[in-house]
Amino acid sequence: DEVPVEVPGYLLAAHSEVFEEMFYSKVGKLTVCEKAAAAEKAAATENADVDADDVDAIEEANPASREEDPSNRSGEDDPSDGETPPSTCEHRVALPFATWDSINATVHFLATRTLPDGLERAANECSLRTICQMHLIGRLFHLCALTDQAYRTARLFMNKTPRLVTVAFDECVLADSFLDGEEETFRVPSCNCPLKEYALEYLRESPLTTLLAEGTVFLSAESISTIICDQEMDMDETTMFHVLNSWVKQDEECNRDTGRALVSNIDLTYIKTEYLDNVVRRCGFVDASEVDAALKEIEDMLENQSPDEKEHVAVEGAGKPEFNGIYVRQEDDIGMGEDEVVYVKECREDEDYCPDYGLYLMKARWALTPCVDSSNLLYTREAVNLSHMRHVPPREGWTTMGGVDPPPTLTWNAAKDGDKTGGNKAYLAPNLAGSGTSIMDVANGDHDEGRKRISLNTMLNLPTDEGHEVDDYHCDSMEDSDRSKEASSKEASSKLSTILDMDDSDGMMEGDSQLPANHNMYNFRA
Repeated sequence: DEVPVEVPGYLLAAHSEVFEEMFYSKVGKLTVCEKAAAAEKAAATENADVDADDVDAIEEANPASREEDPSNRSGEDDPSDGETPPSTCEHRVALPFATWDSINATVHFLATRTLPDGLERAANECSLRTICQMHLIGRLFHLCALTDQAYRTARLFMNKTPRLVTVAFDECVLADSFLDGEEETFRVPSCNCPLKEYALEYLRESPLTTLLAEGTVFLSAESISTIICDQEMDMDETTMFHVLNSWVKQDEECNRDTGRALVSNIDLTYIKTEYLDNVVRRCGFVDASEVDAALKEIEDMLENQSPDEKEHVAVEGAGKPEFNGIYVRQEDDIGMGEDEVVYVKECREDEDYCPDYGLYLMKARWALTPCVDSSNLLYTREAVNLSHMRHVPPREGWTTMGGVDPPPTLTWNAAKDGDKTGGNKAYLAPNLAGSGTSIMDVANGDHDEGRKRISLNTMLNLPTDEGHEVDDYHCDSMEDSDRSKEASSKEASSKLSTILDMDDSDGMMEGDSQLPANHNMYNFRA
């Protein structure tokens, strides 16, 4: 903000070798003779009887120690006219990335080894940006204590308020852009910024609590570009577009061009057709031709997709062979209601024509019927599962109605990986390698292509918590905690009763005090 902050040079040099070399290099240091000459000069200035030629000789012998005498200033520099005299600082260090608050807080830390009052407790955008700038100052000038304190405080802010992670990331991206052109001015650290790495990894693993929690309001164009182009973000294409759309809407005039350029990094064919039509087409920064092309590609893919790759039911063993075959799940609304579940028979590759039969879930009963007349029931079966697995027909127990005995056996099969249609995949077992996917994600394809997966060997060699105590872990709920306390109390009471019931063979005489007055039953545990 172009506001100067005057700092004692010795305070900076005492903490940083960079400042020490800058302010107290060999060229600027005085030798013993020069110090003696300077002392003689000072004495000569105070003593009016000293010859002027001697003073000139002292100044010539020690040119580095020559200073301007305030009494010799010209009248135009006299501060008596009301103007502030110019700064007498011999060294000036420009920090374009920092504000007055961050520089002043840095000086405060170097002098007291503590952050200013209120800064460490105020977890907000302004405070976190100040902390991040202090972290960069510490890295540039090798102020290790400052770097460590700023890093720990920034992490504390981010863990306390996750949406502020985007603040730290944005400030680190701005710092990188500053450092790119300052190699000749500063000793740019060769290692990566640990604060940026922490913030980026936080964004990758927890987009729900950061980016999707209105964290995009703190991002610049360069920061949102880094996020959208990052292939390790744990978000699918729909969620990624939602993040970009939220950022563009903050300032559509300024952000629209950036959004139009970044949307090329999102594969629109992995987004549901309804979302493409209702959200993407109306966002204002995606051309309608791009949406149409994505919809056309999805349609072509569905036409050319093998029935075995889709969610389908294999019907086998029916009394009439033409009833058997592959019945593929239909996602389109065919007018049977919101809760419709429909499978339609597909022709084999070697067939040009096959009879049209359908498998339907009608309220609480499954039925296999001709497509032209769904009231002509061939085989029926009562639905046994009306929960999230309601789309899976029963395997056996079918009753012959208008068909031919014996009734068929049905085998349901899930869609294979890579299906862009985005069918109901709630029945799929979770992938351990990608179990961090947030609940906001839509399983239409994963944006994190190339994401490193943990191998089985690595999982088996993870460090274990050996030698722990049961009490080291918190209970999952207050109810569990109460049950745990009750169990501990019963255990202690049982052990206490055992001791009280000891007979005389243990050396206890009737009437003797068996326990001290200040006894605590929990002392008997193990």
